Amino acid sequence: MTSFPVISDLPPEQRPRERLFALGPRRLRHAEVLAVVIGSGTQGVGSLELADRLLRHVGGVRGFAAATAAQLQEVDGVGPALAARIAAGLELGRRSTAAVHHPAEQDAPKASKS
Repeated sequence: MTSFPVISDLPPEQRPRERLFALGPRRLRHAEVLAVVIGSGTQGVGSLELADRLLRHVGGVRGFAAATAAQLQEVDGVGPALAARIAAGLELGRRSTAAVHHPAEQDAPKASKS
């Protein structure tokens, strides 16, 4: 298993958020992008390590396409709030991709009629 440093122990120019601002999100590794979404880790597990665990659990970045919030919570350190934040971010990515490919569609899904 790869050991990840705690973000606060990294020099500022190596921290995921700072790298995102300096280089842009496309230059970051998948785990770094996810660590930015995660924000802070949990007791004893930093955000980079938690991101790596999540990526391995779902089978890499492609695995997030089908991952549910419940599946994300199967990883130690991922509770309902973090799972919901990640799932919402993934859904926003899906919607933005769909909007690019289908610009005539509305921004939000229509509410179902009862």
